[in-house]
Amino acid sequence: MFKSLLKPRINQNLKAENHSGVLRVIGDRAAGKTTYMAALARWPNANFSSPVELVTPANKDGEYLIKQAQNLIEQGLQIDQTRLVNDVLEIKDYSLRLVLKKEDNFRFSNTVLNLDINCKDYSGEFFSDVLHQTDSQLLRDYLNDCFPATGIMLMIDGTTHRKDGEYARGVDKLLVALAGGDGLSQKRRIALVLTKCELADLWVNRHRPKFLAAARFPTIFKRLESWQDLGVGTVEYFTTSAFGVTGNKYSKPNSQQIYRGRGGVASVLEDAKRWRPFGLVSPIYWICTGKRYLQLDQD
Repeated sequence: MFKSLLKPRINQNLKAENHSGVLRVIGDRAAGKTTYMAALARWPNANFSSPVELVTPANKDGEYLIKQAQNLIEQGLQIDQTRLVNDVLEIKDYSLRLVLKKEDNFRFSNTVLNLDINCKDYSGEFFSDVLHQTDSQLLRDYLNDCFPATGIMLMIDGTTHRKDGEYARGVDKLLVALAGGDGLSQKRRIALVLTKCELADLWVNRHRPKFLAAARFPTIFKRLESWQDLGVGTVEYFTTSAFGVTGNKYSKPNSQQIYRGRGGVASVLEDAKRWRPFGLVSPIYWICTGKRYLQLDQD
């Protein structure tokens, strides 16, 4: 089994507290969903002061993510876009275990927190095309696959603010569809995750994710807040970067931009030796526990 570069500091005497989550990652074609998942599985150049102890794959699809990180991202190449499949059973189901020290006293605690997640990464076409098909068997299949999820990660390229209204219509469709066929007794959690936040105009506000979401995507923000006000679920906001930045005094994106337009930014990793992502674990922790972990928002 493949393992991350993070060397575990845990020992046999530690007690474990377990949480689990079933996630669906939804977003447009250029949102960087698969790159996010591969960076999470690889967990490169981990900060020793991080509460995250270890990230390991728990099935073959999870191991596949690490291969994608090693063979493509670390070589300065792009990961292929996830293709739309007509059989939802063919969608990869990534299983990962994230091991963290508990928030209250993680530096000294002998208790670790295991987050076991099963996560499916839907193709961008689901969000941009399939959701707008009112009477489609493919739409029904995807929604039936989505219903068991305890959490939705709605990933949006932070540079695509000009598509706010277009995205909001997709969010509306998704929320209505989930409410119409949902049998969950617990409230579903939706994490709005802004990606590509290594870019300067996003990086400066990375610690104010709710402010950034409201400023850049006001229509989506209002839709999600209204949905939360109905009492059917909860929403939180996050900023992430699969590539991170380099430099100490002056931060520089650790990426080389190969395209930028209304549809988003396409980049590749610049320096694999200094590859340290930002904010990847925070939305997963919240989806699994219902709590924010402030240290993870800095990580």
